[in-house]
Amino acid sequence: MNIDYDHLESNVYDGTFRTRLQEELTIGFRQIIQAGERLPAASHYAAQIAEIVNRGTELSEHVKFELYQEVLEAVEAARAAVLGEDKLPS
Repeated sequence: MNIDYDHLESNVYDGTFRTRLQEELTIGFRQIIQAGERLPAASHYAAQIAEIVNRGTELSEHVKFELYQEVLEAVEAARAAVLGEDKLPS
């Protein structure tokens, strides 16, 4: 995902960051499932993503917390969407 660090804080607060991340994660999680692998735990994956994003910019502790929450929500939603696809009737 290309991160717009100039607008990261506003994207976190308006939900744009979460929406874009969720879309990309859904695609990636489908590929993981199709390869026969298990999806990572949401909290573990979210922590890794947030850490990577945080490396690229200086954020206040409050924004870092909000960023993690947005990442976690995106990961959980993408996991649920992909895992739910396996349960849909053919």
